[in-house]
Amino acid sequence: MKIDATDQVALLVAVYNGDPAGPGPGDEQIRNRYGLNFRVRDPALTIGEAQFRTNHHKDDTGLARTLKLGGWMHFGNFADQHIASDGSLLADPSGSGTAAMRRGNFGVYGVIEQQLYRPSGGDATSGISLFSRISVSPSDRNPIDFFIDGGIVVANVVPQRPEDKFGISAMLSRFSNALRAFDRDQIAFTGLPGVVRDYEANIELTYLAQIVPGWTVQSVLTHVWHPRGDRHRNATVMGGRSVWRY
Repeated sequence: MKIDATDQVALLVAVYNGDPAGPGPGDEQIRNRYGLNFRVRDPALTIGEAQFRTNHHKDDTGLARTLKLGGWMHFGNFADQHIASDGSLLADPSGSGTAAMRRGNFGVYGVIEQQLYRPSGGDATSGISLFSRISVSPSDRNPIDFFIDGGIVVANVVPQRPEDKFGISAMLSRFSNALRAFDRDQIAFTGLPGVVRDYEANIELTYLAQIVPGWTVQSVLTHVWHPRGDRHRNATVMGGRSVWRY
């Protein structure tokens, strides 16, 4: 449900099935292969968001701005990343080896988009814009407890290429304190070398070009530090995407 409180303020709330694949072993994507399992008795996932927008109308000439503040709550059960069901450490071989279950999960997030330059006659997505997103969630039941990214997008600034876009962004995901504690415990109990996951970060360059109206090609180059939290590794990824609209 969305309520437009004013021309610039909107309130949104949504309720989803928090486990659309249903319980069971194996890959969730296979258990709900076609996305048509209309289950109604699973724990709910709820999301609420407030949006504040200025200068987004076609006839506006000022710099567009969007601010979003939101939060989510899941009413299911989630495995503790560090503590076992009997109160021992999850990595302790003398313990139960089964994670303690925590009731519910939640998080809060914020998004900001700020236009820095708006060409004459351009809309809210043209020109030069900055964006950033941030989210936090509890450490004991989430592998990732902090995320932040941000970047700049340049669009519709070359008269000969009005539909092209160029962007650069950076991202940081931090593995939770509980998960890092589990990694340290596992190394201590086994005596074997291992990885204490810390963070994953990347920087990405992308260019989207319109070949003909309705057909765009996008190239992406990404450098990743500490993929999967392994400080001994880095990676470079290249990709491409083609979209045809008709």
